Amino acid sequence: MPKPVVLGGVWSYFRRRFETQESSTMPVAGSILTEQEITEFKEQGYLGPIPMMSPKEMIALTPEIECILNTEPGIDINNDNTPDRVPVRRYKREHNRHLDQRLIYDLATHPNILGRMVSLYGPDLLLWRTNFFVKQPGAKRIPWHQDFNYWPLEPPVICSAWIAIDESTVANSCVQIIPGSHRKVIPHIKATKDTSFHEMGDDQYYDSDSAVDVEMKPGEFILFNERTLHHSHPNTSDKRRIGLAIRVILPFVTVLKYDSPAHTLPLIHGDDRMGFNRLAEALPSS
Repeated sequence: MPKPVVLGGVWSYFRRRFETQESSTMPVAGSILTEQEITEFKEQGYLGPIPMMSPKEMIALTPEIECILNTEPGIDINNDNTPDRVPVRRYKREHNRHLDQRLIYDLATHPNILGRMVSLYGPDLLLWRTNFFVKQPGAKRIPWHQDFNYWPLEPPVICSAWIAIDESTVANSCVQIIPGSHRKVIPHIKATKDTSFHEMGDDQYYDSDSAVDVEMKPGEFILFNERTLHHSHPNTSDKRRIGLAIRVILPFVTVLKYDSPAHTLPLIHGDDRMGFNRLAEALPSS
């Protein structure tokens, strides 16, 4: 089995856990990455698009997802970290719905995602956050940024999956990525008013000419790490674009600030031998 991509300071932890497979769960056959795919992730900072399910299957789930996005959370899970430029009510509906909706939890922990994350990061995984990106026609651009700039984690080691709920194209503002941009830290500055974020990467420190469009069919996903520069243009089309972002950390990562008193982390693969974070005691019901 290929070794996971790791950081030097924590390699001994990964090596002990991954090579001995002292885990209560194992990756699903067919979702384990090849050496070539692991190398691609290590060099480019992302991998995909990868099929999670067929477009037909995702389209069949979309009405239920739309219903979830139009209802209030069953528990108060988002009351502390609402961004300044996002309405509170919308943020609550789009953020951490895996904690009260089984469908969102099942998407976030789909075997096709988990198996690949295990190949990259080892067997022990905690689900920290989920959030929807709903870009209606006319929605503002999301600026170039590295995710770890915003997040209260120490150390900031995160694996993200971005799942296409709707078709994601250049026309309706698909994600763009700069391959290899994860190799350095980009200073972030105050964002301009034409964006939906409060901070953005300083364009003096990166070259967007090498950016690639990551178009996806419904049911496909990409994986990327905490330093991979990405953004999306304004949605100038007449079509909506919904994506679901999954944020996964490892047990040695400490959450410094929770999103609310009810914010807990499901153990979605393996074991937590560190005990640094608040684990979810129960999963959302079916």
